[in-house]
Amino acid sequence: MKEQILPALPIVGTLKLISRDGKSLCGIEVTKGKASKLDPFFEKCHAELLSFLKGETTQINIPLDYSGLTEFQKKVLKEMKKIPYGKVATYKDLAIGIKSKGYQAIGTACGKNPFMLIYPCHRVVGSQSIGGFAHGLRMKKQLLLLETLTD
Repeated sequence: MKEQILPALPIVGTLKLISRDGKSLCGIEVTKGKASKLDPFFEKCHAELLSFLKGETTQINIPLDYSGLTEFQKKVLKEMKKIPYGKVATYKDLAIGIKSKGYQAIGTACGKNPFMLIYPCHRVVGSQSIGGFAHGLRMKKQLLLLETLTD
C-alpha cells in the first residue's frame, strides 16, 4: 500500500490518498497530518481534486481500484455517479435505480464510499432532510453550495 497526504484543499481540508499499485486509488480519506512530497501519480490526483474543488471542472478523472468493494457497493456507486453535477437524489432514488428496498443499506454504502468527490455521496439526501455525510454536514453543505454556484 502506498499512501500520501495531500496539501490542504478547499472545503475538504487534508486528504490521504491510498493506492495499492501507485497507478490507481483504492481510497480517499479525510485526515489530519502533514503533506509529504508527492510522487507524480499523487500529484496528478491533487491537481484533479483541486480543480474540482475550485469549481474549475465538474469531473474528476483519476484511475480507481475497486477490488476492495462488494458487488452491492459497486452498484450503489454506479447509481450515485449518475447524479448530475449541481443536482441531488435521495437514498430512495438510488434504491429504485438498483432495484433494492434496502434504503438503510444504501445509506451505509454511501457512508463507506472510498472515493469521496469522485463518487458524489454529498449529492445524496434524505427524503425529508439533507441526510447524513461521513465527513460532516458542514462539508456536505459546502460541496453542494460549490456545485450550485459553479453549475
